[in-house]
Amino acid sequence: MRRYYPLLILLFCQSFILKSWGQKKLALEQIQVYSSINPSASYWNLPKDIQPILNALDSGIFLKLGLSRDVLIVPTGLKLTKQNELGKININWTATRDYDYHAYLELYEMDPDFIHKNNLVDVSDSKKDSIHSYWFITVSIFNNQQQKTLQRTIILGLAPITSLGIGYVNQTSASTPYNIYNAVTQCIKLLSPDGEGIEYLDAKLPIAYTTDNYWMPYVHNQPRIIFDTTKSFITYNTKSGAHILRSPAAILNKINVKDKNPNNPYKNIISLIKKNRINAYNSEYYQVVQHLRDVKNDHDYDIVGYMEFNTDAAAANSQLALVFLPDSVHKIYNNKDSIGNFIVKDIVPEKDKYFYSEMIYNGYDSTKQYAITDKITSPKYSIVHVKSIDGKINNTNFSIKLSANNSIKTIFINDKLSMIISGKEKPYQMVLVDKNADEQLSDFLIMFSFSEIFKNPN
Repeated sequence: MRRYYPLLILLFCQSFILKSWGQKKLALEQIQVYSSINPSASYWNLPKDIQPILNALDSGIFLKLGLSRDVLIVPTGLKLTKQNELGKININWTATRDYDYHAYLELYEMDPDFIHKNNLVDVSDSKKDSIHSYWFITVSIFNNQQQKTLQRTIILGLAPITSLGIGYVNQTSASTPYNIYNAVTQCIKLLSPDGEGIEYLDAKLPIAYTTDNYWMPYVHNQPRIIFDTTKSFITYNTKSGAHILRSPAAILNKINVKDKNPNNPYKNIISLIKKNRINAYNSEYYQVVQHLRDVKNDHDYDIVGYMEFNTDAAAANSQLALVFLPDSVHKIYNNKDSIGNFIVKDIVPEKDKYFYSEMIYNGYDSTKQYAITDKITSPKYSIVHVKSIDGKINNTNFSIKLSANNSIKTIFINDKLSMIISGKEKPYQMVLVDKNADEQLSDFLIMFSFSEIFKNPN
């Protein structure tokens, strides 16, 4: 059972006020840090350069109180290791006993469940789901009689948001350590003696991504093409002008494999199913039709594929419950003319390509990387594509890799990397790796990779 730190709640709910401070000298004794979410991680440790934090205190609450911090006194950094140490301050003023006031700064990353179940902040239910973690930011000031004369707390909710990064999203921390401490420092500036005992603020931070040796070399500091999906179509701009792409809902037609009518339009497919599928009569089969419209180039495409729904896999919660038939029977049409075909494979590992879960960066500038643990225990994990689509259109080979829970589409034309696109249901941004790629073909492959038929129905 989770413990909810009753001592911590009591301490943070107290408020102390001293009416007259005067021009007094103050020693900042200690900065305590802890994470109840990832106590063994290192991303929440104090940064090596704490000067921005000291400046925030000096220009904020200390200035408002008329207290002058002795800059020659370097506060100790204390990384707590146990939950029951939170909210406790061990007074040891051997070197600073002659100072009028002594201050302590506490920075604790807390589990959202702790905050919500104890009603420490007023956050709407719709907003709660977006909060990755909360930070308690507390300044306590004691007089030279060891009496606590003031305590102020800001609870900071951190919500990760989509950024220009591309890669596997890091689930451990709300953002990179730099972004987290920048937000924390801004909150420290806002601590005020005139405020309430506890105040709440929230901040939206760019998502952090794991490092990898697959996308990272190509997305590093490369320009992004941003898609507009606010309307019922997809638009983006290049030097040649605006691209307008439409991808309506797919049509699903059930196939009756027991239908022996010689005029059955699915007769050939049924024959193939009975020949190659072990559970031909235990599964359900569908024809899926996806229409695509390239407005700029005035092309209408139809994607026609055939899928198997395995009820046994569905009962087992398998992501392979609905799969394409493993044959090249899936066709691409342009104005009813057959111009290509494709085959779809599920769960395809990429040889010698990995993501490194304990090394993170902002998904844009790979020169700035951060270790989120003190020891790298799991150095790498294989990159495995959710789906790999290989096909040919107008005698041009293409390959589309759907990865990172279908949030990254990696597109190859004739075995040459062409585009890397982020976005799950709709495209968000693109790195155009091959600047000379045919735009008409690229537009088709963008629409094709975001077709409804490739979205996991589970």
